[in-house]
Amino acid sequence: MSSDGAKSETIVTRAHYVLLLIASVVTYLLILMGGVVCMTGSGLGCPDWPMCYGQIIPPVHMGAIIETTHRFLAASTSPLILAAAVVGWRKHRSIWWLSRPPAIAVALVLAVVVFGAFAVLTGLPPIIAAIDVGSALMVLALVLTTCAVARARRDDPALPDRLAFRAPFAALTLAALTAVFLVLVSGPLVADIGSVARCVGWPLYGAVAGAAEVGGILPPVRRALGAAAAVLVVAVVIQAWRLHRGDAAILRGAKALAIALVVEATIGTLMLAHGFTFLYGVVYSAAAAGVWALLVVLAVLAATRKDASQPRWLASGG
Repeated sequence: MSSDGAKSETIVTRAHYVLLLIASVVTYLLILMGGVVCMTGSGLGCPDWPMCYGQIIPPVHMGAIIETTHRFLAASTSPLILAAAVVGWRKHRSIWWLSRPPAIAVALVLAVVVFGAFAVLTGLPPIIAAIDVGSALMVLALVLTTCAVARARRDDPALPDRLAFRAPFAALTLAALTAVFLVLVSGPLVADIGSVARCVGWPLYGAVAGAAEVGGILPPVRRALGAAAAVLVVAVVIQAWRLHRGDAAILRGAKALAIALVVEATIGTLMLAHGFTFLYGVVYSAAAAGVWALLVVLAVLAATRKDASQPRWLASGG
């Protein structure tokens, strides 16, 4: 490849970055609506698939509208991520973090669509429901990672094509991200069928109506994991302020993460006091998905910083 061609591969265009940003937002909305579908019991709002009661326009009742909105977002996410994968492969093939994650996300988002169809037609056993949630979260993580890398490379085209997690703050964000992933994915494994405890969010501490859990050791283990994850998220926010006061992007992400965690905790407390409502469910799911998304962005930002460039690389491109 000529030097001009190699140089052009390192430059991320505004159009490419905007495409990744839109794909990230739509994927976030897909996860949010998945939580709303779960919390409102709207999974059977349309008893058939892909139509709703055999028609494109759903009947005018809440369950059908919520489920159809979820399906629309799922159908919108696939072409956006596919377009991002194609652009990344054509323009930045040699840059791993711009070309490979969207390609992997394409396969996972198709799996999410298939799981959604089975959920309507036959239902999903807990383990498959957990894989479904995990796949959706990984799709968002992959697209957000590429989006954050694209933004960083727009500011610095010479940025190395690697993410390093050896520095303490980068390692902390990765640990928090792992803990939050396990909390969110384990919901379907500990909750009774139809319980809001299986939906996107932290374990609900207390007797919230509709949050019945299975017996055994799994629910208390998940609650302990949820407490540990919350501590790690708080530590990320504190350490961002201590170690990266001069880094505007990391500070903005840390502020947003703190707000999302406070909102989720507040809504969880209100549900304990007043019971579940549709509005609470929407805000709770939005905050939970927001915590995940913001942790992904902070992890990528931390891993691209020069002070994260230590000898051991956990991931690198060619």
